[in-house]
Amino acid sequence: MSVASQSIRSVFPEVNSGNSGPTAQPSGEIGTTAKPSRYNLFIPLTEGRSLAYNTVSQAFAIWSAQDRDIYDQIQEEPISIWDSRVKDFLYGGFVVCDTTDELKEQELRYNGARFDPARMTLTVAPTMACNFGCDYCFQGLNKPTTKMSQLVQDAFVNYLEKALEGVKLLHIAWYGGEPLLGIGIIESLSHRVHELCRTANVNYNGFVVTNGYALNRAMAEKLVSLGITSCQITLDGAEEFHDQRRALLSGRATYRRIIDNMLEWINDVSLSVSVRVNIDDRNQESVIALLEDLRDEGFANLKNFSIYFAPVEAITEACHGCDEVTLGKKKYADLETSLYRVAFEMGLAPLPRPPVHLGHCQAIRPNGLLLLPNGDLHKCWDTVHDAGLKVGSIFAADKVPHNPLYKNWIEWSPFRNNTCRSCKILPNCAGACAHKFVNAEVTKGEAGSLPCPSWKFNIAERLLLRAEKMNVITRDDIPPEFQTSSEVVGRNHTFDSVRAAGELQPA
Repeated sequence: MSVASQSIRSVFPEVNSGNSGPTAQPSGEIGTTAKPSRYNLFIPLTEGRSLAYNTVSQAFAIWSAQDRDIYDQIQEEPISIWDSRVKDFLYGGFVVCDTTDELKEQELRYNGARFDPARMTLTVAPTMACNFGCDYCFQGLNKPTTKMSQLVQDAFVNYLEKALEGVKLLHIAWYGGEPLLGIGIIESLSHRVHELCRTANVNYNGFVVTNGYALNRAMAEKLVSLGITSCQITLDGAEEFHDQRRALLSGRATYRRIIDNMLEWINDVSLSVSVRVNIDDRNQESVIALLEDLRDEGFANLKNFSIYFAPVEAITEACHGCDEVTLGKKKYADLETSLYRVAFEMGLAPLPRPPVHLGHCQAIRPNGLLLLPNGDLHKCWDTVHDAGLKVGSIFAADKVPHNPLYKNWIEWSPFRNNTCRSCKILPNCAGACAHKFVNAEVTKGEAGSLPCPSWKFNIAERLLLRAEKMNVITRDDIPPEFQTSSEVVGRNHTFDSVRAAGELQPA
């Protein structure tokens, strides 16, 4: 193998993390012959070579034509797992023992993380009010202005006191609206949550999704003092474009204020910021200018600053008006790859790395809930606009597990959908967005309805970028005829398969 086993470890240190090789048998007799893993991706290179990647072990290697010949032999005839020719393939997870049920192993691994009672993730919205008037907002423009009452806060603390039994890590995402409009509630609840966690010996960390307009130095220091260590801020292009679609409700500009706020604290306050760029057909040409601006402002190569990209999707009725400007999945994926290249080269983003179980969000965890200011409980951020999709109330939280809508979330699994079960990137994706399965009837358009993430459409291109920037290959190693990740990954979801996903296979 052109990249030897020690080199594989240096490219992806997580390789051989207990999911491959003869020691990974969950039960029964250990096999004696090798078979190819069902989770291998092969990206063609020049001179008959391949860039091989295994989505379970995350092994990443250049294969020579001779390596591929040996692999083909393993597919065609029994070869002992102790054969020296198999060693590196087995180490990287590219081959497994003949008795290994990889799909079952992945389901066990997925369920072990999803149903881990020691981890609790909650989302708390102190208010759904917002000072911005973004045209693609899931709430629309007529946002409520009320804040969470003391009664709701007390009910939440009472719920949490009981729910923390057996929990080792509590993560709370503060959300809205614009949550910093309710900073007094965040502060009050945080103190009470810290006391509960101290008493129950639970580790706590917090995260806030904010538009950044109020996030000056004093606010950043306050958040850190409350145990909130990271935040997300949205910038949708260079100043002129951002201010067209992310203005205050009064119409006033916001970009300069957000940038100046971050510059006040980014170098010496221990708050990590992830800048999200929502992309559609209107602003795709403005993103490079944003990256150049952030670099010139001094945000490059900072440990607590990074940027990522996300497509605008018509998830809710309130934002269905933006469906006409959303980019198709493939078009967005192609754009995303090129943007990550530029962002990395400017020092604004890390190299793209395939995720592990991308779909592991609070919505599918039994103890994952979202609390609205009025006390309603939901599972997902994308349902809070519709009271008919709530799973209960904080005043009767003990009844939530009996709610049919709650059960729909808990019973859903990518392992009960044939398209997902057969997908090579299932270990990366894990179904991605469960909302698009559980509530498929309320999503609209390709961007809103197809659950496959951009990784499905550009994983090969992103792996090639990673290999190039790690000096494993050069651009000259990529054959000009290679066109798309679909050659590597295979079938994507369609509208029909999404609708069929509601017809779950037996557990």
